[in-house]
Amino acid sequence: MLTACLAAACSPDSEITSEGEYLFFERIGIGQASSVRDTTEWVIRDSLSWVQASPQFQPLAPFDPVRWSQSMVLAVGIPTESGGYHIEIESVEDLGEEVVVSYLFHVPAQDCIALQALAYPFQVVQVRRFDDKPVRFERRRQRYECTWKQN
Repeated sequence: MLTACLAAACSPDSEITSEGEYLFFERIGIGQASSVRDTTEWVIRDSLSWVQASPQFQPLAPFDPVRWSQSMVLAVGIPTESGGYHIEIESVEDLGEEVVVSYLFHVPAQDCIALQALAYPFQVVQVRRFDDKPVRFERRRQRYECTWKQN
C-alpha cells in the first residue's frame, strides 16, 4: 500500500481502490475500409457471428485466427470523410458487473495532408472470454499534428 501511494504521490487521506481487472487483448486486424457505414462497437462471441461480421471489414492484412474456445472478438470502427484517422483500443477492463472497452480515436489536425475519400478506420482485437457480461465502449478523441515545430 505504501509503495503504491508513494508511486501515485498520494496524500495521507487518499484512498486507493481497485476498479477492476485489466484483460489482455491482442490485435487481430486493422484497416481503413469497410462496407459498414455506421460506428461499430461490436462484441462477437462465437465463430458463426465472426463468419458473418468479418467480411464487412477489409483489413490491411488477413485477420489473425481467433481461439474461440478461450477468446472472443471486439471490433471498433468509425466512418470518416477523409484519411488520416485511426482507432486504437487502449484497454479492456472487467469491472465485475460489466466490461469497459476504452479506445482512442486519433484525429488529424488541420496541418495534416490527408486523402480526401471516405474511410472507415477500425481495429479488431481478441480478448479472453467473459460471456454474458454487458460491454460498455468509451471513446476518447485525440488530435495529432503533422508538422514538426521547432521551439
